Amino acid sequence: MDEIKERRDRRAGKVTPLACAESLLQAAEHGRIEAFVAVVKLADGTIQTTWSHVQSIEALGLLECGKDDVMQHMRE
Repeated sequence: MDEIKERRDRRAGKVTPLACAESLLQAAEHGRIEAFVAVVKLADGTIQTTWSHVQSIEALGLLECGKDDVMQHMRE
């Protein structure tokens, strides 16, 4: 990881992958996360999806909620 780039991006107000991961880890450690779905683009360009203990249908529902949330932010 490029620590200098990470600090520069955070100072510029960017939400970095590391900042997201740290925030989610903190929420999980405090018991605030019931279920989790993540879609990430790896450095080599491949897409990876992972989810917690939920059934596939609930994971799909969470992904749809996430898609809707992104679309709402695009409209703002």
